[in-house]
This record gives sequence, structure tokens and C-alpha cells, in this order.
Amino acid sequence: MALSMMLSSCGEFFNFEEDPDEWEGVTMHALNDSACIMVGDSLALQCEFLPINPNGSPVFWMMNESTSAKVNNDTLVALAPGKVNLTALGAAGRLCDTIQVKVIDRWIVEDFSSLHPSDMVLYANIQVDNEPWDDETMIVGAFVREELAGVAVKRQDHGVTYAELRIWAIDDQHVGNVQLRCYDRRNRRLYVSLNDIEFDAYTTLGTLSDLYPININTIYF
Repeated sequence: MALSMMLSSCGEFFNFEEDPDEWEGVTMHALNDSACIMVGDSLALQCEFLPINPNGSPVFWMMNESTSAKVNNDTLVALAPGKVNLTALGAAGRLCDTIQVKVIDRWIVEDFSSLHPSDMVLYANIQVDNEPWDDETMIVGAFVREELAGVAVKRQDHGVTYAELRIWAIDDQHVGNVQLRCYDRRNRRLYVSLNDIEFDAYTTLGTLSDLYPININTIYF
């Protein structure tokens, strides 16, 4: 049965002679399934062929109707929070695979000190998936009631490198647990800590000589 569809990567119609499937012993696997990217970031769309890409044929990407992202030259560009379903077509439509990508909003925290003088402070040693936190590739955010309430900042004092995390008392946020999440730009993954911290304004956890231990090691998406 012939298959005709719009390919978002090139915006043209192609007719395929048969349904996408394994073709002459060749399989195709789309990489970065269940990836997570922030608004404004991009994700390279790639496929792996086994044993080889037949005839070096190009891969075309189809995307569901979505305002969360767009496809541009085999790259997914994140536009707004949401989930995006993508289909990869290779070998002139004979090979097919699908992936899902989650787009999250950017983690930007304003300075609430003038409006909300109460905050909770963590002086911490952060581990992400049992590796040291890298502030250049990893963003660590604190969430209370699913609202972003603070972002970790790298500090150095008296020869000690640590993470400072100020969690602001926003609106009616004086009660509730703090959930720590990490967006890792290296592998496009979102991690979460299962050990929630109870929010308590005017409280400080950790010191320079005894940093508060945090390990964010569970894949959230």
C-alpha cells in the first residue's frame, strides 16, 4: 500500500511504495527517545542503522501538529512547554521509528528579596546521577508546589566551592516540600531528587565546613 505524507523537514510530498518496516535485513533506530529540552535549546535528530544506512539515504522527520517545537535541518528547536512526537523515515520510507521529546519552560528566577524577605538557604554539595554538579551544563532548580522557587548558583569562599540555593517564599509558599530537579544539557535529561526537603523560611541548611549533601539521581524524563 502506497504511503503519502508531508515531511516537515523539507515541506514536500513523497510517495513511498510500501509501508515502513525492516528492509532487506536493515533496521533503523531513532536516537534521543524520551529526551527533555528547555525552551530555546535545540536537539540534533539522529538515527542509527544496523548494519549500515542503505545507499546512504537521507532521513526525513515528521512531527505531530505542535506549537512546542519546530524541525529545522534535522534539528528540533524548542519553542514552548509541551510534548512532541516525531517520526523518522529512512531508506525511501521503508524504515521507520518514533520518539517523544518533552519541552520544559526556562528556569529563570527573579529577585524577590524586596517583596518576599523570607527565604530558605542551602549551602550544598550537589551530585547529579552520582557525579559532581557542573554548573556550565546542568541547571538545578528548586520547586515548591510545582512552582520554580530557586536556582542553584556556584559559589567559592575560603577555598571552598559549593552551590548556593536560595528558595524564596513566593505567595502562599510558606508550607510544602521542596523538590530538587536538574536539567542536564549534556544528555538532554531531566533528573529529580526523591528526598524532598520541607520548606522552612529563615532556615539555613549546610555550612562551608559541612555542606548539605544533595544527590539528584532519578530520571524524571
